Amino acid sequence: MYLSIITGLFILQNNAVSQHQRGAANGISMTWMSLFKAFGPFGGGALFSWGQSRKNASFLPGSEMVFFVLNMVEVVGLLMTFKPFLALPQQRG
Repeated sequence: MYLSIITGLFILQNNAVSQHQRGAANGISMTWMSLFKAFGPFGGGALFSWGQSRKNASFLPGSEMVFFVLNMVEVVGLLMTFKPFLALPQQRG
């Protein structure tokens, strides 16, 4: 899951940024990726704790809610790799 999201983001970045701006774009993307890596365990732990408190729920009980949320994040990452969502560079002419 993690590798497919990173690969999709690199493809998006290479298509959206011109050659002379790729260093700055890569720095910005690495900064955001580091922030999400820092807050990801906190968010995942909170989501798992919330899911464990719902063990007797009738809709998506317990760990099923955790996997549902994780799958929704993955689907959003997958959808953003398709052509209509890609930011393409403008043609100068």
